[in-house]
Amino acid sequence: MNKNTTIRQDKYEEYLRSLNISEEPPQVSSLFDIEMKEIFKACDDFTYREIVLSRGEKGIIYFLQGIVDLEFLHMSVIKPLVESMKDQFEEVDHRQQINNPKNISLKNWNEIIFALFNGGAICHIDGQLPIEVKVPGKEKRNISEPTTQYQVFGPKIGFIEDIQTNISIVRKFLKDPRVKTVNYEIGSLSHTKVSVMYIDGYADKKDIEQIDKRMQNVKIDQLITLGQLNKQIIDHPTSIFPQVFGTERPDNVALALGEGKIAIFIDNVTFVSILPVTLFDLYLVGDDLSFSSFYNALFVRAIRYLCMILSTALPALYVALVAFHPELIPETLALTIAESRSQIPFPAAAEALIMMIALDVLVEASIRLPSFVGQTIGIVGGLVIGTAAVEAGVVSSLMVIVISFTAIASFTSPTWELVSSLRVLRYGLLIISSIFGLYGFVLGFCVIFIHICNLESLSTPYISPLSTFKMQQLLGRMQQIKTQYFEKKGG
Repeated sequence: MNKNTTIRQDKYEEYLRSLNISEEPPQVSSLFDIEMKEIFKACDDFTYREIVLSRGEKGIIYFLQGIVDLEFLHMSVIKPLVESMKDQFEEVDHRQQINNPKNISLKNWNEIIFALFNGGAICHIDGQLPIEVKVPGKEKRNISEPTTQYQVFGPKIGFIEDIQTNISIVRKFLKDPRVKTVNYEIGSLSHTKVSVMYIDGYADKKDIEQIDKRMQNVKIDQLITLGQLNKQIIDHPTSIFPQVFGTERPDNVALALGEGKIAIFIDNVTFVSILPVTLFDLYLVGDDLSFSSFYNALFVRAIRYLCMILSTALPALYVALVAFHPELIPETLALTIAESRSQIPFPAAAEALIMMIALDVLVEASIRLPSFVGQTIGIVGGLVIGTAAVEAGVVSSLMVIVISFTAIASFTSPTWELVSSLRVLRYGLLIISSIFGLYGFVLGFCVIFIHICNLESLSTPYISPLSTFKMQQLLGRMQQIKTQYFEKKGG
């Protein structure tokens, strides 16, 4: 596969034809100037500057304000060309006069237009092909600590909105020439740059070819967010389970690449997609590698997996037992539950549904509000609503405990997308359990398990290594180090 693959879905032909623009850029400056101004008509940020060069030649420099670095443009392009006027009686190669190594001759309108929108200036000299000079602006956000994936240990740096900066950060973690990047351009309107990174010899060649094929088949107008691309390249877009791990931490990307995975960078997006992933991958945290003892890491991860099950099943299990099978509850606990529910006007299912909706409303509100307000809303809202609901006799105190523990357990997941998926499954299990009791609860869990057994991320089963069970591979997954530490490849 070519390391510089480029996709351009919309080559501007239809728009240019509507303006009666010539098929090829004119080499005569006056004609080129007319057509450039026609293409960028009503674009107030489109700017140009005329320069008289040696031997009376005319040059025009076109650029978009705000995208290029004006100071760099002046020093590397305009000033050298103006100084070439001193050699009035000598023939000068103006391309060599430009103090910028990234100057390329452009042969069609697609390249010219695309260059302008990607931080380039177009220098057209009478009688020559237009030249692209890379002078991108300096506007970049400083590298800061990740905001959604906090870790106690590990580097305190996260990705920013510049794709080239993000790639360079990962390369600082992996100083190896086998780390390859393949570039794509996606979006007929946005023309967003996308880079696929993998380690040659580690990543499965079939996975690389499959990603390349899917990337080339992506047909969208705009690529603005991570999810837009993920839906186009995953194996099962209708599944509720995330099949891509999105991270804003470069250490997570470096670790994943070392395990033979593939990373996808998108320009103007602070998250990187990692695939293939399994359900176990979504619960791995870089901090786990900081434990010197295998058993400490194993215990922490076991807690996370247990919380995944509890956060999905606890409300449904409570309703199934209380409403349909109270004989399965220990007598003392059953009497306590009956006493706390004696004044509640709603059935257990409605009681659970009210509290779950209230919880999700609080979570959504705390996310959308500014951070300093959101934390207050989450804490105060939970305390006030929970206390008031119990005192008003709307819900029982035990139900508040169940829902509160469910919420805490769900937040142990390192992946917010998985938290959202489990939240939806929680409602589904609650509904089927409120209709069929424990039989519905077990049936719902069986349906979920069958579904995840049928999922794949690229060529990897979603519940690997359980799907092809090998104890050594399972231990390797739990310890988040490569399988060859336990067994040789192919062994």
